[in-house]
Amino acid sequence: LNKKEVTEKVLVTWNQKYDFREKVRRQKSIEYAEKLTASERFRLTMKKGGKRYLEVEQLDEETGEIRRLTPHISIDEEQIALDELYDGFNVLITSEITMSDEEMLASYRSLSRIEDCFKVMKTTFDARPVYVWTKSHIHAHFLICFIALTVMRVLEHRLQRVFSPEKIQNALLSAQCRPLEKGYWEVFGNEDFLQINRLLGKDWTRQYVPLEVLRTYGK
Repeated sequence: LNKKEVTEKVLVTWNQKYDFREKVRRQKSIEYAEKLTASERFRLTMKKGGKRYLEVEQLDEETGEIRRLTPHISIDEEQIALDELYDGFNVLITSEITMSDEEMLASYRSLSRIEDCFKVMKTTFDARPVYVWTKSHIHAHFLICFIALTVMRVLEHRLQRVFSPEKIQNALLSAQCRPLEKGYWEVFGNEDFLQINRLLGKDWTRQYVPLEVLRTYGK
């Protein structure tokens, strides 16, 4: 690479469920490809999945002419057989050659959690679009989003991952309170909000809370 030698570690794994999933997907593609062997239908479709297993021959072997309007379309058995060889296999490559196999797999599997964090940032916390313009305001906007994401993940962990981020957000938004007599407040919200309090060890069966307790609720 740029006249430099790079040492890589390659880890190949096989998974039976992944193998089965690929076979099911391929069978659907083959069934679709069989419908496209009619030249007219082949030209009309824009989908590429089924076309992967088609062999299109447009050259007339006897005359050498190219038959643009009437191609011969058939199932490409060689391509199907080639794809079947790799069913269930997954290949990971890293330049971190000191990593163990288990560490490589753990890093790869953590990608889904990272992608989920981006999803929560964009949807639950509305990180995008950004409605500020100065550099400092943009940094502050994303800092708030990252802090909120951290708090959300901690809360998810404490709730034993019973609730999704969207459910937690909706539950907290449903919370309301109104003052009563003698320094007590009535706190109420939807059923998810009450269950969250129960999981956090807050016994609000009657939903009457002293003001001192309410002030420390967020902590």
